[in-house]
Amino acid sequence: MRVKMADLQNAVDRARGLGPGVVADWKRSRDELLARLQDDPDMFAALAERLRQDFAETLTQSHDFLQLVKLVRGYSESLLLEKHPGISPEDAAERSPAEGAIFFATELMLVKMDALIFLNEVNRAFGSESRVRIHPYLLKYLRIYAWQADQKNLTIQLVGECFASAWYNANAIGAVFQGLLDNLVKYAPAGSKAVVRFEDYEDEVVLRFVSLGPKIERSEVEKIFLPGFRAVAARATASDGLGVGLATSKSISDALGLGLRVEQDDAPDEKYAARYETTFSVRLRKLDAPS
Repeated sequence: MRVKMADLQNAVDRARGLGPGVVADWKRSRDELLARLQDDPDMFAALAERLRQDFAETLTQSHDFLQLVKLVRGYSESLLLEKHPGISPEDAAERSPAEGAIFFATELMLVKMDALIFLNEVNRAFGSESRVRIHPYLLKYLRIYAWQADQKNLTIQLVGECFASAWYNANAIGAVFQGLLDNLVKYAPAGSKAVVRFEDYEDEVVLRFVSLGPKIERSEVEKIFLPGFRAVAARATASDGLGVGLATSKSISDALGLGLRVEQDDAPDEKYAARYETTFSVRLRKLDAPS
């Protein structure tokens, strides 16, 4: 059925007649809804699920792009191994900056795409569990993000040691690491220093990702883990971003009981204006921990 021009014009006129107050009311309603999320875990969970479903279609459309990225990665890896036979692609990439930049860029895209799967299907975090050697597994992701950090002269220091293993779906734990490192590198100011710290306890290993980041208002502490939500200061700092990295990490954390949380200093950094020391932490239960 075709829409008549007169009907369309009448609809426009009626909308205009409602006045600017309608927009203000809509904004108030939105703010009230977000405020309710602070004190209503059930509503928070329902909204998060709705937002995750909205991203499902995007993931489906990303399949062809993913295949292209894999093709480019394979080509760059072949070039690197031809130039540096007998060593790993990662080591070869560090010796040849030109091909290495392509290799690490595609590696970064792939880990991001792999992580997104868990946002819409968190049940994938269960099953296929295996021994995860915590320290070297985190190093794998640090190495991928080191290339991006170098582009902004950001130093990421690894503090502490961990010889323990855990029993999880490795891809799910990797998605948590990816989301937290991606957030760290994205918002830390150029030239600053960040720390990833191991705290090895009897039953668990706590990992803390510490960096300077934009202000997180008290009302945003829980909301930043919602798919598609970004704090006001974060949007001002970096206009790009879908707001899915932290959401994916939180979704997996809730499913596996990793206790993902964020803490932030009240006072801004003395050197970097409008940046605050921000700490995201997760807890991994040791493989040999008593039940």
